[in-house]
Amino acid sequence: MDTTTLATLAAATTVALASQSGMSGYLWLLVLGFIIAFILAFSVGANDVANSFGTAVGSGVVTLRQACVLATIFETVGSVLLGAKVSETIRQGIIDVRMYNGSEHVLMAGSISAMCGSAVWQLAASFLKLPISGTHCIVGATIGFSMVARGHQGVKWMELLRIVASWFLSPVLSGIMSAILFYFVRKFILNKTNPVPNGLRALPIFYAITMGINLFSIMFTGAPLLGFDRVPWWGTLCISLGCAAVTALFVWFVVCPRLRKKIQGLNGTVGPMVITDPHSGRSHTIHKDSGLYKDLLHKLHMAKVGECIGDSDTEERPIRRNNSYTSYTMAIYGIQGDVRYKDGDGGLQRRPRVDSYSSYSSAVSNRSAALDENVVQEAGTDLAGTDQEEDELEVDQPAVSSLFQFLQILTACFGSFAHGGNDVSNAIGPLVALWLLYESGSVLSSAPTPIWLLLYGGAGICIGLWVWGRRVIQTMGKDLTPITPSSGFSIELASAITVVVASNIGLPVSTTHCKVGSVVAVGWLRSRKSVDWRLFRNIFIAWFVTVPISGLISAAIMALFIYVIL
Repeated sequence: MDTTTLATLAAATTVALASQSGMSGYLWLLVLGFIIAFILAFSVGANDVANSFGTAVGSGVVTLRQACVLATIFETVGSVLLGAKVSETIRQGIIDVRMYNGSEHVLMAGSISAMCGSAVWQLAASFLKLPISGTHCIVGATIGFSMVARGHQGVKWMELLRIVASWFLSPVLSGIMSAILFYFVRKFILNKTNPVPNGLRALPIFYAITMGINLFSIMFTGAPLLGFDRVPWWGTLCISLGCAAVTALFVWFVVCPRLRKKIQGLNGTVGPMVITDPHSGRSHTIHKDSGLYKDLLHKLHMAKVGECIGDSDTEERPIRRNNSYTSYTMAIYGIQGDVRYKDGDGGLQRRPRVDSYSSYSSAVSNRSAALDENVVQEAGTDLAGTDQEEDELEVDQPAVSSLFQFLQILTACFGSFAHGGNDVSNAIGPLVALWLLYESGSVLSSAPTPIWLLLYGGAGICIGLWVWGRRVIQTMGKDLTPITPSSGFSIELASAITVVVASNIGLPVSTTHCKVGSVVAVGWLRSRKSVDWRLFRNIFIAWFVTVPISGLISAAIMALFIYVIL
C-alpha cells in the first residue's frame, strides 16, 4: 500500500518536473503577462468602477475621495469572495483549450494578446469618458487571438451566443427592475404632500430587501474562505431571511426614530432663504413655497455635485431647467444660462440677462407681492427663445434626501462588491490561464484560481480607480442624467441584484450595461427630456464596436507572436 502510494507520488513529481522544464523557456511570457495584466486591471478600475459609485457621487451623497475609499474596500473583498467562479467561465468557457494541447506556449501568447487588446481599448474609452464593458473587451480579445491561432473552429460559438444574449438582456432587465422600483418609490413616497411618514414606513423594507438579497448571494456563491460552501441552499435561504428580518427590526426601532428627529429638526431650521443683490447690496427674502426657492435649492445641489465630482466648470455650464424663475436666479447670482447665441453676422456672443434682472429689481423696489405672477410674465419673455419643450425634473426634498442617503451608500457598496466579484475576472482571467499553464504545463489544469491572483487583480483595479476613475464617474453620475438619492437608490439596488445573481450562476454579464440601462430607464421615467440621448448614442456605439476593436487588436498582436516572435 505504501509502495503504491510512493510510486504514484514519484510519477506525479516526475511529470511535474518534466512539465516545468518544458515551460521554463517561456518564463519571459509569464513575466510579460503579469505586467500587462496589471495594466488591464488598471483600465478596468478606470472605466468599470464608475458603475459602482458613479450615481452616489452624482447625487452628492458621497465625495469622490469617499467613493474611492469605499470602492477600494468592497472591490477587493468582492474580487476574493466572488471572482473565482466567473474566472472559470472566462478562462475555459469561451474557447476550446484542448486544441492547444501540446502547444501550450501558443495559448500563453494568446492570453497575453487578449489582455493587450482588452487593455488598449478600455484605456482609450476611459480617455473619451465612455463607460464600456470589460466583459465585452476580454471576450472579443479572446476570440481574436483564437481565430488567428486555430481558426473559427477554436471558438465555442454557442457559449458566445449565450453570453451575447446576456449582454442585451442585462440592461433591459436591470432597467425594467429599476424603473418599477422607482415608480413605486415616487408614487407612494415622493409624490405625497408629506413624504416622510410613508418613507419611514418603507425604510425597513428597503433595508431588509437590500441585506437579504445580497447576503443570500454571498452565501449561495459558496465562498470557501467563509465556509459557506458547506451550507445547503435551504440553510442559506433561512439565514438570509433571518438577517433580513433582524435588519428590518433594527431599522424600525433604532434608525427610523433617529431619522424622524433629524428630519423634524431639519424642517424646523429650514426657513426662508435670504439672498443678496450683487449690484445694490440689498438683501431679499425668498419664501420656501415659491418657485425661486426651489430653483435656488436646485442650483446649490448642482454646485455640490460639481464639488463632489471635482468639476471646476460647474458654474460655467448652462442651466437647462426651463422654469420661469430661473432667470431671477441667474440674474441674482450672476449665473450665465445659455451663454452663447448666434448674432446677425453668425458670430458668437454672450446673451444678455438685463431684462430679467431689471424685471426682478423693479419688482423688489416696488415691494410688489406679485412675485409669482407679474414679474414671471416679464421674465418669461426672456426665455421665449430657449428650450421651451423641456419638462420639469423633480428634485428630492431635504427630508427625502435624508431618508435615502445612507441607503444609497449601502446599495453602492453592495454594487461595488458585486462589481469586484464579476469584473475582476475580466482583468485576471487570462492571467490565471497563463499561470496555470506555466505551473502545470497542461491546458486542462483543474486547479482552483489562486487567491493571491485575485488580490493582484483587485489591487490593479483600485489603483486605476484612484488615478483615472473620475472621468467615467462624471459621465455616469452627472452627464448622462441628473441623479438624486431616491433615484440613485433605485438604480443601484436593481442593477446590483442583476449583477450579483449573474455572478452566482457563472454568467459573465456586463455591469456597465446593467448600470447604464438602469440610469437611462429611471432618468427617462423622471423626465423624458432629462436623459442626454446624444451621449447615450455615443455610449451605445462604443458598446457596439468594443468586441470587434478589442478582437482586432488581439488578433494583430497574436499574429506578431506566431509569425515573428515564437
